[in-house]
Amino acid sequence: MSNEIELKFEINTSDIASFKSFLDQWSDCDEAEFSAISSTKRSFTKLNLTNTYYDTNDHYLRNHGCGLRVRGSDDGLVKRFEITLKRDKKSIAGLHERAEFNVDLPDSVPDLTVLPCHALPNGCDVALLQRDLQPLFTTDFERQAWLISFANSEIEVALDQGQISSNNQSIPIKEVELEIKQGNKQDLLNFAIELTRFNLHLFSQSKASRGYRFLNNLAPKKCVYALSSQCDLSELLEFWQQNEEYALEVDDLAYYLQTLNQVNDQLTNKPLSHEPEFAQWQTALLSVNSLKAFAFSEINTKLKLMLIASMHYL
Repeated sequence: MSNEIELKFEINTSDIASFKSFLDQWSDCDEAEFSAISSTKRSFTKLNLTNTYYDTNDHYLRNHGCGLRVRGSDDGLVKRFEITLKRDKKSIAGLHERAEFNVDLPDSVPDLTVLPCHALPNGCDVALLQRDLQPLFTTDFERQAWLISFANSEIEVALDQGQISSNNQSIPIKEVELEIKQGNKQDLLNFAIELTRFNLHLFSQSKASRGYRFLNNLAPKKCVYALSSQCDLSELLEFWQQNEEYALEVDDLAYYLQTLNQVNDQLTNKPLSHEPEFAQWQTALLSVNSLKAFAFSEINTKLKLMLIASMHYL
């Protein structure tokens, strides 16, 4: 078992080339440094990944906080298969943390018996669950990944481009994921702040959660609870992130501006209110005329990451 800690972002097609060039240059510098102690190339990989997500018809695993997939990985030379179960998810905005169990498989057939007993929900009848498993949806994408050394950490940066498919329909994937391979959350967030220049939009929805929504034709949801003067940063970020993603999906600029003004009112009373980034964000807020341009803007994403970094649990 490993404890997966990662940040998720959406990226615009127009920003991908410059994003890749930046990471290539960074990893080349890392490669030069590490070549003195190892001849093994370590910085960049490209894979074609085919993932099938499984559950029962009544979504037993989903209802118990678990996600199950079988991944086929092809680097052009070797095809590998792996079963993955994720559970005990904690998230705030686009920062995700969860337990992850990975076991190699001989082929693409899911086999629950290879997973440790404690990976599955308490009291689970493994044989019954195995019998009732059904493929629900697939995600197929090309992954380009860079292993980056930053401060005291190693961070894998993955660019995923492809699609989520179910019932002969599909939706696109254009995502960036930053995952700690070794190190700490603070370095992860600080490196993410370095990447905000490429207009990355912090994203709270995993590929699995998007797949379940697509499968069940679920509409995006607003975060409708009223903010109080006593709300903490995690509540504020949840409100901000969910309503931003809702507004982007339904293209509702008026609702987005209402959300931003509520966030602004709350942030004015928070400890970061004197930071220059907050003042820059407030200035940008005065002239929002494009929902997507502001949501993906450097200052919008940077401020969210700074708020996450300021939270006590880090």
